[in-house]
Amino acid sequence: MKTLIVLILLLMAAVLPVPARAVDPVTVTAAAPKAFELASIWSPHAINALQSGGIGLMKIGESAVSILLLPAGILQCTLGAPFGMFSNGVDNFIKGICAPFELVYQVILLPVRIISLGTVR
Repeated sequence: MKTLIVLILLLMAAVLPVPARAVDPVTVTAAAPKAFELASIWSPHAINALQSGGIGLMKIGESAVSILLLPAGILQCTLGAPFGMFSNGVDNFIKGICAPFELVYQVILLPVRIISLGTVR
């Protein structure tokens, strides 16, 4: 039922047009210098936020992929033990067990990175 309601709302938003309103050219002309001034002030902060957010997203992706080390470590411990892969398997197994917790930590830290509280790199 919930999915039907969400689907109907999405279809209504896509089908029903939003009426366009004309903007007074005098207002735009009067506001443009102030907008350029504010953009020049805030652009370094926006660039830093985008950079920090991108770094955070890459770390989240790295943590998500490192979850796959758990089954790889199990395979290395069991099937690769006769070939001398047991120690690598244990390392990968431990990294794979820690990876979900690291993923949760990185996801929680993402808003802190974006608003740049301190230097979280």
